[in-house]
Amino acid sequence: METSGSNVPGGSAAWASWVAFAGIMMMLVGVFSVIAGLAAAFEDDYFVRGTAGGDVWLLSVQAVGVIWIVVGIVKVWAGYALIQGRTWARLLTIVLCFFHAVIDLTTLTTQPFLSFIFIALNVTILYAVTVRWDEAKIGMGD
Repeated sequence: METSGSNVPGGSAAWASWVAFAGIMMMLVGVFSVIAGLAAAFEDDYFVRGTAGGDVWLLSVQAVGVIWIVVGIVKVWAGYALIQGRTWARLLTIVLCFFHAVIDLTTLTTQPFLSFIFIALNVTILYAVTVRWDEAKIGMGD
């Protein structure tokens, strides 16, 4: 029975689980990004199947590879901090997921399936860290 002014605590644990899921996915996507970045940076023909001259939009394949490596390492770090409920990690996650989704748009011509998967995962992570953050913080013990 609910009385006036009381809050049911059930929703906060569910949103905390979403944030934990986002942190784990951040780390997973970060590792995938590092692997894809290494493949792009050190093996030109891996990503250059449908492009002319080895360029992906305005960047070379090696430049995109290096960007993926850096973004991937930072995503793993931010995902670990996100699981711990750090507010700065939430803000960094929002920026990184937005940035990573834009980077994936530049590689749609070379790896469309991988790009669409990364974009979908980034949107899911953005949803998890932007919807009901205050409830998730309560569920994480803050």
